[in-house]
Amino acid sequence: MNKIIYLTLRSLKARLAKQPIQWVQRGYGYLKPCTCALYKAATPDQIYSFVKETGFFLPTSYIDFLKMHDGAILFQDQSEYVNPPWYIFGLEEIMEYSEQNELPPNLYAIAKYDQIIIFIDSSRVKEGREDYLFEGATIGHEYEAIDLNFELWFERLIVSQGAFFWYWNNYSLKNYQPEEISLDELNEMEE
Repeated sequence: MNKIIYLTLRSLKARLAKQPIQWVQRGYGYLKPCTCALYKAATPDQIYSFVKETGFFLPTSYIDFLKMHDGAILFQDQSEYVNPPWYIFGLEEIMEYSEQNELPPNLYAIAKYDQIIIFIDSSRVKEGREDYLFEGATIGHEYEAIDLNFELWFERLIVSQGAFFWYWNNYSLKNYQPEEISLDELNEMEE
């Protein structure tokens, strides 16, 4: 069992058991109440049948996730704004997405947030590479490597409360412009 996957899920479940609604802070100080749902485990037979039917190579950390939970809905917004949650795909959802979308034969989708899709490159997994995650969109056929494996991506997704943490290094003092807020705007926000 992958240690990072196990400990991340164990801690998340412990937090959810104590407090089913988690308060998630986003950029610009936005705070929202969220829930998470973890699906039941996939059986070894289901995983074997999936691999045999699709020919996809699954990384061991993703297999370990599936053995604990065959999918999840993370950070489901419970506020009036209802922002989309993260969907971590189980075996059936991977197959459905693959059947409904035209993808390169080496990629399969494992997660979705609104129009953003996270893919595993099966050929890179087969080669034993750890940099097998890609980001794409539901529209278009461009895929960009995000230089992560599933266990690091999943742990950081939970720690960052669903934020697109892999973009964080794109902002530095060279390209970041702090925004000022007027006293009137500040008073309005406080009301």
